[in-house]
Amino acid sequence: MYEASQGSRFPVKWTAPEAALWGKFSTKSDVWSFGVLIYEIITRGQVPFPSMSNSEALQNIETGYRMPSPKQCPSYIYEIMLQCWNLRPEHRPTFASLRDVFDDLFITAESGYRAAECISR
Repeated sequence: MYEASQGSRFPVKWTAPEAALWGKFSTKSDVWSFGVLIYEIITRGQVPFPSMSNSEALQNIETGYRMPSPKQCPSYIYEIMLQCWNLRPEHRPTFASLRDVFDDLFITAESGYRAAECISR
């Protein structure tokens, strides 16, 4: 657990609520930020919470709001994002479990590509 010193500045829209509000940073707050990174990747760099100020985003998050799924986002990826954005840090996935999920996704995708290559030959 890392506690930010008073006056520390950080990117609020990428920061977990417990870190933004109380300065409590941990690997679980990093997982929240990872979920926002996935959102950025899927949207090709769109700023999170695009129509909200930092304070509006935090207020909305506290009352249960989560960014909607981007149009081109597969539902299983959006589910991962939602898990990362759980308000309770202890209910967020660990980086180890996220690595396992993405390993499985890449293996499945790679197998699909290989099958497609065999079919096209």
